[in-house]
Amino acid sequence: MILFDIEAVLCGADAPIGEHPKAFQPNLAVSTVFEQVKPLQEQLAQIAFILEPMHQLSELANVFEPLREFEVQIKNLAKVLEPMHNFQDQLRQVLKQFTPLQALDQELDQLSVAFKESLSQLAAALEPAATLQDRLTHLATAFEPAGTLRQEFLTLAQSFERRPEGLPQQA
Repeated sequence: MILFDIEAVLCGADAPIGEHPKAFQPNLAVSTVFEQVKPLQEQLAQIAFILEPMHQLSELANVFEPLREFEVQIKNLAKVLEPMHNFQDQLRQVLKQFTPLQALDQELDQLSVAFKESLSQLAAALEPAATLQDRLTHLATAFEPAGTLRQEFLTLAQSFERRPEGLPQQA
């Protein structure tokens, strides 16, 4: 929790016992008030170092559009190969009668297995990206207060702006 006694700071009451309070020093008073958030400001400054890797990540995200196009092509291919699966099912019903067709059945099986394995590998390759998306979602939620706090501090900063005397205050 951030606590300070502004009256003590402004009046010099925080001076060690036996010392006379010094003359009011506005800059010292303000820096004393903000001293407690200095470590927080240093932590926030570390965010700037993260921006470059974030930029690199955004460039890596360009991989998804070609993958989406590839996925559409594979869907179309699966539709085209659907009759082949039906043919293979019917072929299996007569394999006992025509054993030479077993080689064709095995080749069709190998084709299907190869597609399945390759697609499974591609899905596994996307796992880190899906994990990153989950983490970024949580991170975005954690950083939601940043925009609000920034705006509130800017508004507070404006409230300390010196206004010319005699002019009405604008709301």
